[in-house]
Amino acid sequence: MKTTLSLTSALGLLVGIAAVAMAMTSTIASAKACPYVLAQYCVAEKNGFKHTAWTNTCLAKIQGIKIIHKGAC
Repeated sequence: MKTTLSLTSALGLLVGIAAVAMAMTSTIASAKACPYVLAQYCVAEKNGFKHTAWTNTCLAKIQGIKIIHKGAC
């Protein structure tokens, strides 16, 4: 019984690691598709915090921030 429990735990751990690796690969692949041209934008984060950031529309979408307008806030 101990061997089965240990094997099950190990298998669960491997499945968890694989899921995290796949999610990270997807995010990295999306980021690589974005252009590297950055500009100053006034952005709002999900919590409502507004600030000026060097980003572009593609990266802002991945980061989950909303672009309010181009230029400083």
